[in-house]
Amino acid sequence: MGTLSKEFAERCGLKETTKVFAGGADNACGAIGAGILSEGSTLCSIGTSGVVLSYEERGDKDFQGKVHYFYHGKENAYYTMGVTLAAGYSLSWFKDAFAKKESFDDFLKGIDRVPPGSDGLLFAPYIVGERTPHADAAIRGSFIGIDSSHTREHFIRAVIEGITFSLNESIEIFRKSGKRVDTVVSIGGGAKNETWLQIQADIFNAKIIKLSSEQGPGMGAAMLAAYGCGWFESLEECAKEFLQTKKVYEPVEENVKIYQELYEIYKNIYSQTKVLSHQLKNFRK
Repeated sequence: MGTLSKEFAERCGLKETTKVFAGGADNACGAIGAGILSEGSTLCSIGTSGVVLSYEERGDKDFQGKVHYFYHGKENAYYTMGVTLAAGYSLSWFKDAFAKKESFDDFLKGIDRVPPGSDGLLFAPYIVGERTPHADAAIRGSFIGIDSSHTREHFIRAVIEGITFSLNESIEIFRKSGKRVDTVVSIGGGAKNETWLQIQADIFNAKIIKLSSEQGPGMGAAMLAAYGCGWFESLEECAKEFLQTKKVYEPVEENVKIYQELYEIYKNIYSQTKVLSHQLKNFRK
C-alpha cells in the first residue's frame, strides 16, 4: 500500500520507509497462517466461536446459503466457512460456572478416561444461539441423557464432543457439496488439548494436523507482510518456510463408528428443543 507518513512515523517511533501492506480479517489471515492455500485444504479454528473453513478457487459455488462465502487473503481466491457461535465459549462457560478457580489443565484432567460418547451424554452448544447450520438467535443449549452415573468428567467431555459435533455439521455441508475433507488443520484453543484433537479426528473422520504454532491469524498477517516485502515468490512458498507440522492425529475406526451413530442422534437435538427454547425466551434475563 505504501510507506508511513512522516507524522505517523514520528508518533510511533518507526521509520518513514516502513512498508504498509493490506492485511485481512481474522479468519482470512488464519487460513493463510494455517496453510489453507489450495483446493482440498480445510481449517478448524476453535476460539470463543469456532469455524470450519475451506479453500475455494471460485466464488460462484452454490451452498444454498448454508455457509458463509468470503474473499481469501490470497489474491483471486475465496473460502467458505461454517460457524459455531459458542465453541470455546461453551467450555469456558462450563468451567466458570462449576470450576472457576481451577486452571484449564486441571479442569480437563480425566476426560481421556471417559469413553467416546460420554456414556450417552450429549451437549448442544447453543448457549448464545447458533449460526451454522441453524441461524437461530433464540435457540439455547442443553444436556441430553443425564444419568446418575455421570461424573463431572462426563459433562466436560460431553461439552467438548458437542462443540465438535456442531463443527462437524459444517464439514457435512462441505462433503455433501462434493468437497473432499480428509485432512484438517486445527488451530486455536481446541488445538491445545491432546484428547480434544483426537476427538476432532474421530468425529470429523479425518486426519488432524497440529502445527508448531497455534497463532494462525497472527502468523497469516506476518506471512502477508513477508510476501509483500518480496521475500517469497508466493504465499505457498512462504508457508513452506513458516509452517511446520508438530503432530498428526489419525481417526480411530472404532471411535469413528461410535461417533457416527451419536452424531445422527445429535442432529435431532435442534429440532427437538427448538420449540421449548423459544417458549422459554421470555423468561431469560
